[in-house]
Amino acid sequence: MKKSLIGGATAAVIAVSGGLTFPKYLGSKAHESLELQRATIANTFFLKEVSHQYDEGWFTSTETTVLQIKPEVLNNLGDKLPENIRAVLSKPITMIHYVHHSPFANGAAPVRAVVETEFQYDPEVKKTLARFFGEQTPITMRNVIHLDGSGELTFNVSPFDYEELSGIKLNWKGLDGNINYQHGFSSYKTHFVMPSFIAQLADKGSLKFENLDIASDSSMGSNGVTVLGSSKTKLGHFEASWKEGINYDVRLNDLINTVTDLQIGAFINPTGTIAPSSISVDNLTYDTTTSEPEKGFINSEGAFTFAKLNYGDKQYGPLDIDIAAEHIHADSLLALKNKWQSLSADEKQAKAAANVAAASASEPAAAIASDVATQPENIAAEDAQQAKYLTAVRTEGAGIFTNNPVFTVKKFNFQTPTGHIQTSGSLKFTGLQKEDLNAIAPMLAKMHAELNLDVSQSLIEDFSIAQMRSLFAVNDPTNEQEQQEVGETIRLLVAQTIKNMQQDGYLVQENGSVKTKLVVDKSQIMLNNHQFKTQTDEDLFAGLEENNAASAAH
Repeated sequence: MKKSLIGGATAAVIAVSGGLTFPKYLGSKAHESLELQRATIANTFFLKEVSHQYDEGWFTSTETTVLQIKPEVLNNLGDKLPENIRAVLSKPITMIHYVHHSPFANGAAPVRAVVETEFQYDPEVKKTLARFFGEQTPITMRNVIHLDGSGELTFNVSPFDYEELSGIKLNWKGLDGNINYQHGFSSYKTHFVMPSFIAQLADKGSLKFENLDIASDSSMGSNGVTVLGSSKTKLGHFEASWKEGINYDVRLNDLINTVTDLQIGAFINPTGTIAPSSISVDNLTYDTTTSEPEKGFINSEGAFTFAKLNYGDKQYGPLDIDIAAEHIHADSLLALKNKWQSLSADEKQAKAAANVAAASASEPAAAIASDVATQPENIAAEDAQQAKYLTAVRTEGAGIFTNNPVFTVKKFNFQTPTGHIQTSGSLKFTGLQKEDLNAIAPMLAKMHAELNLDVSQSLIEDFSIAQMRSLFAVNDPTNEQEQQEVGETIRLLVAQTIKNMQQDGYLVQENGSVKTKLVVDKSQIMLNNHQFKTQTDEDLFAGLEENNAASAAH
């Protein structure tokens, strides 16, 4: 009897001890999981950790993390971000994670922990959010950590309906998202859904997004930095209208760098004025896949489509683009990205300093005179900056080109109001050395490129008119008849050039289309299986060689 009592008491003590110590053990494992998540956030390009504290308890723990958007992300937006919005985005956000690490914190199925997150904001930010969300909690987040360290993080941004007496109306249907992750975030799947956002900007215009859906399946490459996997983005409808002309000075580099941390568009700087109009896009999709078939080398493919784009009274589409890159040296790509990011940050700081100096000018006339005087300097500075990007390609990015990469345009099909474009092709380098990147000739000797072209002749003519019109002198540039005559002259010149090239066998005309195949191999150019030569038999690449030498001199 005594032995039974002793045995029962012992079992009870063990059970109680286990019941008390197991939550503590789960708490330590939950802490490990949260530390891995902290490291993941620290590696993002847009957030930085200001402070962190973890208070571990027996059944519950509390983690407090203060995050802030990195200044360089805001700098990448330049002066295009309103100061009041910049002030809000620059404020820190406090995340308080309440960690419940009893085995049944999520119900019958045992887990490491359930983490409920509370967001606390700077008073200025809180005041701004209250204007839109009222008494609602703007963001809610819940993280269920399974026993093996995997888990699911879900979050929600509340909807709101906002209106001002000025006529501004904002209708936001909210956003839902979830992240299913494996232990250590070695791989994870994300899914975000935004039903709609409608903005009526008083008498300035309107903006509408409908049915945005973003999904991805990601894992880390062998270097622990490169992200592999796939992503799918779908947008059901986008529409924007504006009732006044919009002046723009946009670097494609800025836009891409803001959201991707890359400077792919570093050499494209469109400026001008968009006339009052509207634009809409239906059924837009963007899909990507990235794999690592060989350690240290990645293959990547991207597809971009939309069914219809309306700009004013003109309709474009469908558009179907599918491009790929194979055997890309991952470490060189990462080094080039980091170098371009550094160059972009330096450029933004220099611009900010110049803007401050211009704003400090006391007399408007003096400011205008200063701006005019510095225009040549600005052009020279842009040329110097582009030279730096090219130098980075030849140094940090050299491994991309010296490891026999292949770039492919699987298809580029686009319908415009005046015709179609259908192209496909490839570009590859074989045996290229780092020193070959300093001159065009050795690169061409080790390059093979093919491009299949099928373009409406009317589209070629319209494009040529748009590009060449300014080269023709007229008495009155505002005279519509004179401009029409210039356009017809250019159209005739283009038509005659196409006819001559057809007679020489360089292309084929068929049903209003111009078709040919361009091949560049061992510095030779072939068009439609005919070696292409100019009338003077000059070196077509001489100009490129001179420009390349000038860039290298910088």
